[in-house]
This record gives sequence, C-alpha cells and structure tokens, in this order.
Amino acid sequence: MSCTEWKNLFSFEVYFKRAKFHVEGLGGSYGVERLFHYRMLPEMGPPETVVYEFPRGDQSWQVELNAFIQDIQQDRRPDPGLPEGLRTLQVVEEIYRQSGYLP
Repeated sequence: MSCTEWKNLFSFEVYFKRAKFHVEGLGGSYGVERLFHYRMLPEMGPPETVVYEFPRGDQSWQVELNAFIQDIQQDRRPDPGLPEGLRTLQVVEEIYRQSGYLP
C-alpha cells in the first residue's frame, strides 16, 4: 500500500520458490485486469512470462452481494459460512507457523 501514489493502482504479488504471480488492475480507472505468471528457468536469466488479460468487467462482487442479500431474505445459512471461514484462517495460521513467522 502506498499513501503517496497519485494514480489509482491495484497490484498484488505472490512469490514462490520458482514462480511469481502478479495481479494488476481492477477495471475502470485502475486499468485492465491482468494476471502475469513468471516462471524461473533452471538456468536463471529472464523468467518465462505469460500474461492473461481480462478486459470485461468483473461481476464477482455483485454476484457475492446478491447471494448475501438472498441469504438474509431467505433466512438461510451462507455457503461457505463461518465454519469454512474459520478453517481457512486455521490453514493460514498453520502456514505461518510452519514457515517460522509464528511461535
């Protein structure tokens, strides 16, 4: 996160031992949504790169919000719900623990 960036910017990177995924853009003023997949080659040097573009609008937030509203209106349990959310957090915590970032 940057408080000094004057232009709308969305950038998210995930690093692995031999690969990197970089997501950027959210449509609109944030630019076209893109996924960059960088793969480190055994001989090093410039990575092998594949870029995927998603020029159309992302409706996932609207779909998720509609499902949430229907859950409330129909008095139904969300799926996924709290147990799945808790399990996800437990998995993340275990990853941190095994990586040495948590005691």
